[in-house]
Amino acid sequence: MKIYKKLLSIIFLILSFNLLAQEKVYKIATDINFPPFQYRNSKNELIGIDIELLEAIAKNQNFKYEILELGFQGAINALNNGEVDVIFSVMTITDKRKEKYDFSNPYVKNGIALAVKEDSDITSYEDLKGKTVTIRTGTVGHDFVSKISDKYNFYLVHLDDDLNLVEDVVNNMSDACFEDSIYIRYNISKGEKIKLVIEEKPHLECGVMVLKGKNQELLEKINKGLKELEKNGTYGKIMDKYLVGYNESL
Repeated sequence: MKIYKKLLSIIFLILSFNLLAQEKVYKIATDINFPPFQYRNSKNELIGIDIELLEAIAKNQNFKYEILELGFQGAINALNNGEVDVIFSVMTITDKRKEKYDFSNPYVKNGIALAVKEDSDITSYEDLKGKTVTIRTGTVGHDFVSKISDKYNFYLVHLDDDLNLVEDVVNNMSDACFEDSIYIRYNISKGEKIKLVIEEKPHLECGVMVLKGKNQELLEKINKGLKELEKNGTYGKIMDKYLVGYNESL
């Protein structure tokens, strides 16, 4: 009788463990209104590259998740405090961050690019001579653009971070702008009458971020999922939907 009860207890523990494992729900932190990666459409639906990639990866790798829209710093704080498992919000991979965090394989590459109006005859840096060109204050490409402005003799105007430089070009407030290539492609996909003329490399790589040594099983699932999505064409379809002409491979 004792052996029978002991066997029942063992079976109950095994079933309970399996049930808990199946019900694991990962808490995923994202930014707020950061198109084209995560934002709400006119129907207040949460959409974007990160949202669709996460959904496809979770389906492919069979795990459940809950999205928490916390904003950039809010997501960092929540991850540091162990309140979320991961940040899925196009986090730039840097050596400094690697000291504290682990990253998935890169799923997006970004760079500084030159955009002009769709009907502009500007095709090179030489064509910028005497033109007015805008850039956001404090961006990663700021030093590079400042140097070439002297070399190619164009007027460089520094604008606040919350201004849309693409709209500035469309409305003839400037002749061209330097912006993140991803943001330029996103605006083209929205129908803005601009074109990407030059894209500088090397690119910055972005990935999914967890605390160092934590949630390695989830990172492994994300990496496997990304490979599968590239293989079956889902990754390319998602990127094409939001970024016209994005052709980087994983």
